[in-house]
Amino acid sequence: MRYEVVVAGGQLVTGQGVVEGHLGIAGGRIVAIAQEPLSGEEMIDARHRIILPGAVDLHVHFNDPGRVHWEGWGPGSRAAASGGVTSVVEMPLNCLPPVTTTEALRAKLAAASGQSMVDYALWGGLITDNREHLASLADAGVIGFKAFMSHSSTEEFTHVEDGVLFDGLLRLSALKHFLAVHAESNMITQDRMRRLQASGRRDRRAWGEGRPPVAELQAIHRLLFLARQANCPVHIVHMSLPEGAEMIHAARAGGQAVTVETCAHHLALTEDDLIRLGPVAKCAPPLRDPDRQRGLWDAVLDGRIDCITSDHSPCPIEDKARGEDDIWAAWGGITGIQTLVPLMLTEGVQRRGLGLERFAALLSSTPAKIAGLWPRKGEIRLGADADLLVVDPERTWRVEAEWLCSRHRQSPFVNRGMTGWIERVLLRGRTIALDGRVVGEPRGEWLRSTRSGRGGTEERTEKHINM
Repeated sequence: MRYEVVVAGGQLVTGQGVVEGHLGIAGGRIVAIAQEPLSGEEMIDARHRIILPGAVDLHVHFNDPGRVHWEGWGPGSRAAASGGVTSVVEMPLNCLPPVTTTEALRAKLAAASGQSMVDYALWGGLITDNREHLASLADAGVIGFKAFMSHSSTEEFTHVEDGVLFDGLLRLSALKHFLAVHAESNMITQDRMRRLQASGRRDRRAWGEGRPPVAELQAIHRLLFLARQANCPVHIVHMSLPEGAEMIHAARAGGQAVTVETCAHHLALTEDDLIRLGPVAKCAPPLRDPDRQRGLWDAVLDGRIDCITSDHSPCPIEDKARGEDDIWAAWGGITGIQTLVPLMLTEGVQRRGLGLERFAALLSSTPAKIAGLWPRKGEIRLGADADLLVVDPERTWRVEAEWLCSRHRQSPFVNRGMTGWIERVLLRGRTIALDGRVVGEPRGEWLRSTRSGRGGTEERTEKHINM
């Protein structure tokens, strides 16, 4: 048989292990995994290379429509493609209007159509006054919902106090949906930041002092309690603390449906980097101390963290620069989608011995399962979309601003050394990036969830193994 595309040779990182082999692709899907050579119309020589599933980033902000001058679907998706992210799940805030109604969802879909280089799914939002819209958003195809327990980055996406949060959890439980939550205590953070500002503190270290670990841990504890009472699955976003990972692990061991992500920047940067680099490294939750970062890595390596995301949240350069002398004035977000995969190859696989199967689970298969996109996305398996990365694991290189595709080429990782170069990125069997540069025209598709409800991560993983 002659296939449309053949990836010839290489170490295939599949859900069943790492094997030497060849992939046959037809109709955009993987239709053959073989040890013997295959023939195809297009032959991709992958000898001495690692073949990974394309990354699925659960947490990105492209800010389009409404704030396209911050990023936009075009630059954001090109950054994703260049960095090995083949599917994104775009957050409901920072765009105008935020995705809290079906009308806003349609506006975002219109903005993405014809612009996105990669496939995309969308989150809906839970805010103070949109609970009556949750059912229609679920029916319209969002993969889940997002809420803030502390003030969000934009005024139009309001945070929710416990009454709205609990009612939202009850409603989503009835809809067999789930809620992703930014877990920081609003009362603690607002009080701490007000007192620091009143005392004249504008230095970079004040940012972390205003959002201390206790604010995150208290919010996680409160969320887990409310979600258990409502019998609603939850996903905790950008969790930055090993103590939080232990709390979530204990809840899951007790039967609660909860998943958790951490971010590449929390694993690669510490609060000392914020002091050194300035506002380009400002984020929320803030970067933590080196000891907590080591503990967070332990949680990644021993399986207490489900997935790693970018929380890609770009802004104009001037919105960062205004915080050079007053950290409170800077936008709090990190431009990180293009460096997500290379950074974790370097810090995880090369530096800390993270296995390739675990790497693929953290960045591809588990986020795809959480979003309800598996088995189409997130894994090298028969019948899955041929979203693939061809990686030279030995090549060393350095991040340069000119390589970045975001609208504003700023990143805390500029000039950072990396090990592991993504030579080629395929989306549904077609090359969309080659040697670090985007090729071809946008062909990203809207992805709807393949499930009506969601169980725990362990349940979904067991089902996969038994198939």
